[in-house]
Amino acid sequence: MANYTTPELIQGEIRASSAFSTSTEPTLAQVENWIEEESKDIEVKSGMIFASTVVSSELHDYVNTGENIFRYPSTPLISVDKVEYNTNSNNTAPNWIELETGAGYNYLEYLEEAEIEFINGQESTNKININSGKQRLRMSYTKGYATTPLEIQKLATLLVSKRVISTILNSQANTEGGSIQVGTIRVSDPGSFSVNYIKGMQDNINELYNNIGFNFKTFRGTRVY
Repeated sequence: MANYTTPELIQGEIRASSAFSTSTEPTLAQVENWIEEESKDIEVKSGMIFASTVVSSELHDYVNTGENIFRYPSTPLISVDKVEYNTNSNNTAPNWIELETGAGYNYLEYLEEAEIEFINGQESTNKININSGKQRLRMSYTKGYATTPLEIQKLATLLVSKRVISTILNSQANTEGGSIQVGTIRVSDPGSFSVNYIKGMQDNINELYNNIGFNFKTFRGTRVY
């Protein structure tokens, strides 16, 4: 599982004067655990993984509707590492041949759309037509995002920062007036900080969650074996 923020980014968000450690409240270990939890929660709520994932020897059906396009189960792709085609019929042992990419060869890659187009080019080693059939294709590829999208990083940072602030306030003060200082952060008016700042953080969190469906690619309904 990927972590979508860092303790350093959270320190910057809450204006901490020094790093989390074993003596701060919360501790560095607690913050790292919250980062894992909130990163996983983002994946569960969005149904998406915003990191790179390597897929090896994945079997796919292929149905040629006339456009000679195969669509991967999720978008985007980082790389297409290997495309293999079974030349035998379903009632015999598979015979896998590796296809070649590029103009004039077997297929073209469209990574952002997570598609490949079969072109049966004359320069290819295997000049073949890709026929429809069950488990005709065997794919190895890398999907997702090479770096965490900034909106996802910001969302994870706010989610963990909110937990950090709540921990500090709950451990030191729950009413307005006075000031508190815990390790790395000073709050001159705890009551105002908790009401106004955390409300603003939650509004930003809600907005970022709402934008996930519009700004990022989603899983397709392609059958995967």
